[in-house]
Amino acid sequence: MSSPAIHPFVWADYFETGFDDIDGQHHKLVDFINALAGRAVSGTPIQADELTHALDGLGRYALHHFAEEEALMEQAGLDPRHIDPHRRAHQEFVTQVEAMRNTVDPAKVLPGLYNFVTSWLSFHILDTDQSMARQLRAVAAGMSPAQALAADQAQGRDPGSAALITAVRSLLGLVADRNKELQNINASLEARVAERTAALAAAQQRLHEAHRLAAVGQLAAGVAHEINNPLGFISANLRTLHQYTKRLLALAEEAGRLAEVGGQGRAWQALRGAADVDFLVSDLPGLLEECSGGLQRVGEIVQVLQGLASPGPLEVAPVPMAQLLDGVAAATADSRLPDQPLQRDYGVLPVLQANAPLLGSALEALLRNAAQALGKTSGRIVLRAREHGGELVIEVEDDGCGMDEATRARIFEPFFTTRPVGQGRGLGLSSAYRIISSHGGRIAVRSAPGRGSCFRVTLPLAPTR
Repeated sequence: MSSPAIHPFVWADYFETGFDDIDGQHHKLVDFINALAGRAVSGTPIQADELTHALDGLGRYALHHFAEEEALMEQAGLDPRHIDPHRRAHQEFVTQVEAMRNTVDPAKVLPGLYNFVTSWLSFHILDTDQSMARQLRAVAAGMSPAQALAADQAQGRDPGSAALITAVRSLLGLVADRNKELQNINASLEARVAERTAALAAAQQRLHEAHRLAAVGQLAAGVAHEINNPLGFISANLRTLHQYTKRLLALAEEAGRLAEVGGQGRAWQALRGAADVDFLVSDLPGLLEECSGGLQRVGEIVQVLQGLASPGPLEVAPVPMAQLLDGVAAATADSRLPDQPLQRDYGVLPVLQANAPLLGSALEALLRNAAQALGKTSGRIVLRAREHGGELVIEVEDDGCGMDEATRARIFEPFFTTRPVGQGRGLGLSSAYRIISSHGGRIAVRSAPGRGSCFRVTLPLAPTR
């Protein structure tokens, strides 16, 4: 198999500031990061002169690009509260590059260099530089620098999560493609077992591919790490902000009571109306809840990525499978409408060595997926299980909308979903696939548009070694 081309970051609208010279430099950095990713996956060690060349390129980027940005901000007279931290970020970039230049072993620099420039792209270019561009346009339109800063701070932000998720999708898509090719190699080995030389060559190829996949997993873990770091302090700050908000609102209510007692009730009501306190009181809880929901979603994505990169050991115990299936059916009852009955087709089932919470969550994902396929229409879902050939076969079948071949080929990919934006994360089936695989099992699906779907899970009765 030839080495795949890696382009985790694709230039898109959210990178553009509207200033051609700045965008040109940003585009070069995106190309530089993609080249680093390709080099990491190739498995070829980076040489000292190559590393020096890469760091020299970053130095030239900093010298030209930072000076141009700072000149633009000074000429426009942007608020120092934006310029000063922006300039400090530029200085820290130069310091980091120089620190990597002084590292003796080039092989140890490459992962850190990739994480560093990825973080810079996601949390400076897609956040701080976009903020700068918005303020430059606002000042050019007639706002004062202070007004431009205040207007920008009031605007919602998305510091690179869309770009990171797009990048991770690209990396995970590559992992899926590589895994499919490895499965094909494994199948062909059975037909060539007598050909010792060919079998050895195929095994060496698999080993080489495993190293390449490990590099891709490292990149995915690096991206997850870059999201996880700011996620922690943002979550903590949000909790603190929630407490501060409650205290301030309580203080405002007490101030109103004191004003009434002191004969200043009319003045207080006038001030309260001018500040639109009633709107703030009604709007703040919703804003905080939306922020918490967004953080939870990012946290779930990070958890999936970390599980992909390093799934860790699987803790198992004896699990009565009939009891587990009964629990799964009960746990997903809320996802089915009254005219969408669940038919259970299993009797006495064996006890398996498994991780009950994980295996249960995988089967729940299949049942909820079946309910989603039915939508608001009436239909039927069947949960059946039986022993066959030393394995336990579990099927979840529905007579819902079904899937075409293109959709069926991608349903186990992380982040892939056919549901509208905001209504599905595309993590349920991919997590189910990973959990079933970690138990030594496999999962397959047959489906056709308008004819429903059937997911088949096959688990070994004896634990795999």
